[in-house]
Amino acid sequence: MVRSKITMGRLLPAVIMLFMFLFILGGCKTANYGRLESNPDITRAFEAYQIIPDHSYYYRGSASRPIVIVGIHKDFELNSKLWVAVDPKSKDFRSVIDRVSAQGMGGTTRPWGFKIFDQSGRALGVWYSASRAAAIEVNENNQIVNLTPITLATVGNQGP
Repeated sequence: MVRSKITMGRLLPAVIMLFMFLFILGGCKTANYGRLESNPDITRAFEAYQIIPDHSYYYRGSASRPIVIVGIHKDFELNSKLWVAVDPKSKDFRSVIDRVSAQGMGGTTRPWGFKIFDQSGRALGVWYSASRAAAIEVNENNQIVNLTPITLATVGNQGP
């Protein structure tokens, strides 16, 4: 009888942990997250101030210290107050790119270009930053409801 209490005492927490793991795993599987995919052509396009047709441009951060600039395809709406629209035909566009490009000065991480994809693999737009990771969520109305740079992923990373 003592032996069965010890076994149940060890088994119950293991069963609870298993159910918690399955619950978390199931939640991750249904999440609406996208990804960034490294692309040297996008890096070159931003560095040459090239405008990609059918894209609207935004930056995140202050005008004096933007941390990322994105071009979002016209089929999607960037639904966030944290992003500032910038006219790609203005001097401000070049200035924002120059400031994002300066992020790598004196450090080991330089800005890089990426394609932005939603959870189903649809291309949403382009990304240029020293931040090489992002949380990306798109709802059923093609609204990008979360596009958040994850800056911790950039430490010590030279290339894509």
